Amino acid sequence: MSLISQYDALLGGLVRCILLSKPDILSASEKNITFSQLVEFGSLEAAREYIVEKEVETVLRKSHSEQFDWLELKLGLELRKGLEVWPTFIEVTERRNLFVHNRGVVSNHYLDVCRKHGVLWEQVPQVGDELRVSPEYFKSAFKAVFEIGVKLAHVLWRKVQPEEREAADANLNGVGYDLLSEERFDLARKILDFSAVTLKTFADERHRLMFVINRAQAYKWSGDTRTAEKILSAEDWSARSDDFKLAEAVLLDDFEKADEMVNRIGANGLLPKMAYREWPLFREYRKSEHFQRTFEDVFHEPLNLFDVKSDPVPTSEDAPENGGTGDMESSEVGSNGSIVP
Repeated sequence: MSLISQYDALLGGLVRCILLSKPDILSASEKNITFSQLVEFGSLEAAREYIVEKEVETVLRKSHSEQFDWLELKLGLELRKGLEVWPTFIEVTERRNLFVHNRGVVSNHYLDVCRKHGVLWEQVPQVGDELRVSPEYFKSAFKAVFEIGVKLAHVLWRKVQPEEREAADANLNGVGYDLLSEERFDLARKILDFSAVTLKTFADERHRLMFVINRAQAYKWSGDTRTAEKILSAEDWSARSDDFKLAEAVLLDDFEKADEMVNRIGANGLLPKMAYREWPLFREYRKSEHFQRTFEDVFHEPLNLFDVKSDPVPTSEDAPENGGTGDMESSEVGSNGSIVP
């Protein structure tokens, strides 16, 4: 119930943004206000806000499939075409309705809606059965709702605010990066397939290549090395910048070439120390003894900061004459201008 409530809140925000960005949709709304209400509002802006809120409420009262009908009609989109997760999403939302309204007991309505949208069960439930949520089921439900939410938000964002494509690409790349960092590789594949394949336009070529590299990571780290190599081989990396060449070498396990690229990029190049230490791209490369030596040669400190030997505790004889404690090394600040944020 909480999971679907979060999704509904997201959808409400998206519908509100659409109405504010596309006033023609609002103009065609059947929502009316009386003259006395208009006088009470005191301004057209306040009246407009009232109508927006009423329209959002109307959409949210619809079923989840009807909400997609509304979006597709208003924006001229085919949101469910090729969306394999759709039946799972519908079953999750309908099961939620059973818990809210019927103590989880299967009804004819639940079965009819699920069949209409192509839901397949391992064992078809019967009217009167009591459904439950196992940990495995919830994980599947979470993935379905997450996938639907991210994809829907980004399709609508790009449709309604095309001038914000760079911000949208950066946000979507951040979602993919977080999934890779959290080792949610199956969900990362879903989001990055959408990012690199389903989407056809990008802010620029660099953003597109970032999606390609992260998509290859999602497959490689989930054990599908063959698909990862296929994704990489579809691009010509020879004319790309050194950070992309490094990414290709690392994902192909060509660590000798990767060492050469790290030396070429250097300490003041495109990649900061933090990138080598933290990015999922380098998760296997970091284990290479050759790379650890290369990193130390380039940055003059160990890759693993825990390997740094602590200085002895200063005595009163070591203290500076002015009573201070000496300089403190500033903390490392990362950069998000490269392969991943």
